[in-house]
Amino acid sequence: MAANVRQTNAPELFTNLDNRPKQRVPKKVLDRNDFMLLFIKQLEYQDPLKPLENNEMATQLALFNQLDQLFDLNEKFEEIISLAKKDSLQTAANLIGKKALVKSELLRVENGTFLGGKLVLEEPVSGVKLKIYSAEGELIKEMDLGPLGAGEHEISWDARDRNGQTVPDGNYRLVIETNDPQEKKALTVKTIGRITAAILEDGDYQLLFNGSHKLKPSELEKIMAEEG
Repeated sequence: MAANVRQTNAPELFTNLDNRPKQRVPKKVLDRNDFMLLFIKQLEYQDPLKPLENNEMATQLALFNQLDQLFDLNEKFEEIISLAKKDSLQTAANLIGKKALVKSELLRVENGTFLGGKLVLEEPVSGVKLKIYSAEGELIKEMDLGPLGAGEHEISWDARDRNGQTVPDGNYRLVIETNDPQEKKALTVKTIGRITAAILEDGDYQLLFNGSHKLKPSELEKIMAEEG
């Protein structure tokens, strides 16, 4: 009994093949293997009647040796940088949960108490008004501080709203108004909040302040000790 043989039309075998020309993607950076191949190709295709002089060969070998050492150094530097980033991230992680003083207009209330903040004035201001808003944008409190001299001034807030009720724990936004808008340029706000996370982003690490504001560790003014 003859075996059944499935015949396939040869042209059909190639109907689904991708016949588009393949485009070679050039490398942007050459590594040590590429330089070695270039050197070997140079030796293969040199003119037999004009071989490389001994001193020229020695120079090229010396240059290749220096190049190889540079690649080794780059690899070691990358390892050192990687270790440093891991160590920095661990250091940042150790700050999670700590209270910190930073340049920010975010106010933090915990256990019914405002953690604190201050205004830093480079020169006297004729009049300062503070407005405190909830996270939802509701005006909670207004405080007219009047004229202030140069220096540091504590923000005194009892964590109560305009009706004298204690506000819920959480974040609040501070808006500062001055009699002369130009005077605001000489004013800096620093507040105490909580470091809530450490984030590694684009090869660098950042800290999350009060759960919403990203900052670099270099922006920390002070780490506050917890009161026992």
